Amino acid sequence: MASKTTPAEKTPPAPPRILILRYSSLGDVALTNPVLDGLLAASPRAQIYFATKGSYVPAIQNHPALTRVIPLEGPGFFNLWSHIQEIRRINPTLVLDLHDSLRSHIVSLFLKKARWLAYDKEALRRRMLVKKTGNAPSLHTIQKYLKTLEPLGVKPHLKIKFEIQVSRKDQSFLREFLERRRISPSQLVIGLGPGAKWKTKRWMPERYAELASRLVEDYRCTLLWFGSPEEAPLIESIKAKMRGTPLERGINLAGEYSLEQAVTLLGRCDLFIGNDSGLTHLASGRGCRVVVLYGSTTTSLGFEPWGPHSVVEVANLPCRPCDLHGRNSCPLGHFKCMKDLTVDLVEGAVKRSVRRSR
Repeated sequence: MASKTTPAEKTPPAPPRILILRYSSLGDVALTNPVLDGLLAASPRAQIYFATKGSYVPAIQNHPALTRVIPLEGPGFFNLWSHIQEIRRINPTLVLDLHDSLRSHIVSLFLKKARWLAYDKEALRRRMLVKKTGNAPSLHTIQKYLKTLEPLGVKPHLKIKFEIQVSRKDQSFLREFLERRRISPSQLVIGLGPGAKWKTKRWMPERYAELASRLVEDYRCTLLWFGSPEEAPLIESIKAKMRGTPLERGINLAGEYSLEQAVTLLGRCDLFIGNDSGLTHLASGRGCRVVVLYGSTTTSLGFEPWGPHSVVEVANLPCRPCDLHGRNSCPLGHFKCMKDLTVDLVEGAVKRSVRRSR
């Protein structure tokens, strides 16, 4: 009688190696977190790598989907070449280009064997909005990112979550910071981000000072001032214009704490007030209710905060938006988009948001 033979067990296929490219800017990198959520749910065994500028790593580094972040450290050809060699060593099977830039196209030249999916940044539609030749708003950046996953059969949930996670080490840092500063769990904490890369996105410093003074007088709140190291002098100049004691004028975190620590501290803020900048999106991703001040840009460009927020802007100003990203000066010379944003107008939005956040 013939003996039975046991068929050889099939070797499971190797998990896919997925590379995500998004090099800048801070807010754009932060908004990729829902893509990582989608990939983790659809392919929990996948090895997922993320390539971005080293300075933006804290916006995504603690996501549980990630195998590793591959930072691009510094400008120039030699840094880029070293970065590309690191990417080639992981030999990705799939690349999600969420930047669609010259840099990401250069990287693609060295990854010929990988499947390549690039997101549609709707550049033409957004340019038409700036040129006032079209009025159809662009999809939100998160929605555009998620559409990149559709060829993989990954569709977003009806309620898209946007969350920036922090490490246990950072949670310990937060507890120690609050204890050292004697900030109790019941204390109202308001974060402020008065900076932005482009000048036409910045509300005037003296108005931030007046608004902050009123908030301390009305709520006896603790103020945390956020910004890059370069924005530390701006924040100090605002604090110098405020009423009240040095303690009441708040804590300037800019330059004193790392971006990773700032991201963690945003999670303690009950409310965040800022310009249309990356910090505003970080605050939203950390669960803050946000009040965002729009100047030369508009929500129609697809970069509105995703979570609970209020938009403060000068409505029906025909010159807005004047640029996709912002400018260093008003092209018409009047700067009404920010000058017509009064302290009373912003304070009203803040007070409504405080009521909802408590």
